Amino acid sequence: MRHSTRATDSTPFPRVSIVGVGCRATGMEFDHEWFGLDRLEAAGLTPRQRANLEVAVEALDDSGLGCLAMGSNAAVVFGAIGGTNTAHQLSRALDLRGPSLTVDSQRASPLVAVDMGVRLLADESVPFVLAGGVDLALLPDISDLRLPALPTGPPAAGVCTVLVLQRTRDAERTRTRRHAEIGGPGIGFPDAVGANAHISLDDTARDGTRGPGRGDEPPILIPVSGRDAAAVHDLALRWAVAAGSYASLRDFAAATARLIPERTRAAVLARDLPDATAQLRLLARRLAAVTPPHLRTPTMLATPPIAATEIHEVFEPHPARRPGGLLFLFSGTGTHPRMGRALAARYPVFAATLTAATDAVVAAGGPRVWTPRHGFDPTHAAVGIRSRVVTTAPPGHAPDPSTDDAEITAAADSSELTGNDSSVVRALEDNPVAGRTAGSASDAGEPDNDSAEAFTQAALFVFQVALAELLESWGIRADAMTGHGIGELAAAVAGGALTVADAARVVVARGRVAGRAMSAGAVAVFEATPTEVRRLVEPMRAEVDIVSVDGPTTITVAGEPRYIDVLVRRAHRRAISAQRLPGVSGAAHHPVMQSTARQLAADLTDIEPRPPWCTIYSTSARGVAIRSADELSAGEVAMDGRYWAANASNPIELASALETAAAEGISTVLELGPGAVLTAAVRKQVQLRDGAHSALTGTDEAGSFLRAVARLYREGRAVDWTALGPYRAAPPQRQWRRGTPGGDGWRAEYSQWPTSRAVEGTAAFPAVDIRADGAYVVTGGLGAAGEAAVRWLLDGGATDVVVLTRTPRPLPLSLSGLEDRIVLIRCDCSDPADLAVALEDIRECGSAIRGIVDTADEPPFATAPELLELTTADPTDFTVLFTPGPAADSAMRELAAAQPDRRVICVEWDVGPAA
Repeated sequence: MRHSTRATDSTPFPRVSIVGVGCRATGMEFDHEWFGLDRLEAAGLTPRQRANLEVAVEALDDSGLGCLAMGSNAAVVFGAIGGTNTAHQLSRALDLRGPSLTVDSQRASPLVAVDMGVRLLADESVPFVLAGGVDLALLPDISDLRLPALPTGPPAAGVCTVLVLQRTRDAERTRTRRHAEIGGPGIGFPDAVGANAHISLDDTARDGTRGPGRGDEPPILIPVSGRDAAAVHDLALRWAVAAGSYASLRDFAAATARLIPERTRAAVLARDLPDATAQLRLLARRLAAVTPPHLRTPTMLATPPIAATEIHEVFEPHPARRPGGLLFLFSGTGTHPRMGRALAARYPVFAATLTAATDAVVAAGGPRVWTPRHGFDPTHAAVGIRSRVVTTAPPGHAPDPSTDDAEITAAADSSELTGNDSSVVRALEDNPVAGRTAGSASDAGEPDNDSAEAFTQAALFVFQVALAELLESWGIRADAMTGHGIGELAAAVAGGALTVADAARVVVARGRVAGRAMSAGAVAVFEATPTEVRRLVEPMRAEVDIVSVDGPTTITVAGEPRYIDVLVRRAHRRAISAQRLPGVSGAAHHPVMQSTARQLAADLTDIEPRPPWCTIYSTSARGVAIRSADELSAGEVAMDGRYWAANASNPIELASALETAAAEGISTVLELGPGAVLTAAVRKQVQLRDGAHSALTGTDEAGSFLRAVARLYREGRAVDWTALGPYRAAPPQRQWRRGTPGGDGWRAEYSQWPTSRAVEGTAAFPAVDIRADGAYVVTGGLGAAGEAAVRWLLDGGATDVVVLTRTPRPLPLSLSGLEDRIVLIRCDCSDPADLAVALEDIRECGSAIRGIVDTADEPPFATAPELLELTTADPTDFTVLFTPGPAADSAMRELAAAQPDRRVICVEWDVGPAA
């Protein structure tokens, strides 16, 4: 029989979740200064009371609510331990102004404390509660904590456990991580003679361990989202049909949970797939009869229970939406060598698309404009790049040991290498010769590939295609496209009018023509109407011509430098603002290009254009719009070879395209390019003045991208926030000051690593700050010490761990699934020159080296001195050095002491890393 403290209580308590857990054995050590206690007061505390205070703070750290604790109305409820009121001491230390209670119910004290905490949360003024005590047992799967346990039986006595309790609706609103949910009257003892208090948890907040579809499972929440009631109705019907294709209700719930970015939501509770189908169809029928106007305040509508479940519909006010459509504007200039590095490091879809588009350009005879190691570096485009980066294969798919280094490096250059893809290893296993062939293709490339203009155009095309794909992965779809010059090719690919392979052929052919057109052109910008500029250009139109009409009074002219200078002087005499742009050749739209247009069209006769899926406003033909398949009309323009010849030779009519777009309902223009090049010109259009934005800036690529996404979301555009990925940073580890030596843990920046820990693999690493925005280097490969070091860094929140190893091999099973955060680089750390090159490669990828862990299995002082010297200028927060054994211990400590300006930590690894 289950005894419960709420068995007969009919009070309507809120749903309560456990959002933080602290649990460890009691001990004598205590950081009394942190709690504002003097030595005499601390001496009056028992070991259990000391542990109770520290564990409560650790539970608060685990919940992530520590920043909200000071001065809040949070409550503290502890089970009585002796005669000291530890709840009051904790409230005083944290400045908690809510109830502070100590309950005494003998062995049930910690359980009653949790029950009291649940009751306190019925008061809306209490944001959360810290509750617990000694000998409070938790289910073993409540979190990743490993509780001390006897060989046979429940957790050992003397274990202190503190929980942070929060109302479930508050946790869901703030997206606080929830370990579990306390369900109904399930707080009590497992049986009448149980030794420890026990908490029964509701499986709806945890990953269940029962089989799917069991009738005794609790119902699962299936959310349905949409912009309005009609969208919710349609989605509910689609999911009712799709539910039957999933193996279990949990699989279906996991698939639908990714699609809840909208504000208007409905939800059904179902116990199995047939029940979910019935509930969704019922929801659709009810919504069909409901008028769609949005309510001013959230309203809960409930239907009577059906099949022991309930349906809840929640309608919230629709966000302020900017009327009109979204236009993607692909710029035609603005490239720089560091573009794409930050986005490729953070978003695998961007890196994969970069590689695929680059391969298409190479297949069309163009330069390899992008490599994971060098980015968009023109100095490495004309020759085969020997990449040091070797991606990891899944466990059990080891590289072919017969493949030599030359084949591996060639394949790394030519295959779809993104830094977190295992395609290189698999491609080599299937066809090792293919790597050599593709890698040497650029060595024998044509001289045209050396053209700076050809490289620039291909690089911009590849970058913009990847950026459009990245926005697509975030659920941001444009209603129309347009492009400026070479940017129109990326618009054609993003709009579906051309395949990447066909567009790459156009880019390469266009780049060759532009490179041959001229070598010393000039460009000038005039602030005048097109008619005024044409009068100026007419006398010398054989040498100069209008190449771009970007706005009502923004005209660009290109041609021979001396004629451009004459044209600028003539404009000044007529009080027309004109300025020659320094460092811009204008070869892409020089008048000479008009003579090569016919040859360009002949080279592209086999291009196969397709109807786009959205409207593409042409900037090559004034007033022309390429419509989607369902809007095609007679005489529609196709983006064939003749069209792209006109794109290379005709003036760019951006102003006309923007006017047409605004007239057809476009209200927001997002510029896709390495920086803001055309945004200022777009804002000169009256209808688009407040709706012109740039997706990126040249200085903060990753940050500006997120700001652009947020700006679109605030306008009311749909955004799939799941593309941001999971929050992987581990909760901070509380480090208490200890005044006495001995015991487990780290002391004075130095510790012994016992053999037992080395064997078990549970390393006691030091307390350091690990950032998510830096790179962390581990030397010595993935032996026992290297594997433990990588796991420690990833658990601490690192997102970019670089492992230097002589022989790259598949990741061990303990690191499987983390390939996107680990990069293996072939490097002989005992060779200073090779080590220096590897470290420079990491810096060139745009990530600052924030920490180093040296686990190299080398004789003493073989790598550590060189590693410290080569990273002197890096902003490292720490350097951890593993000593090969006790013999080198003192020498390594002297080496660490010789670095007064750096935090160098020495660790003795008794067993030594695996070979």
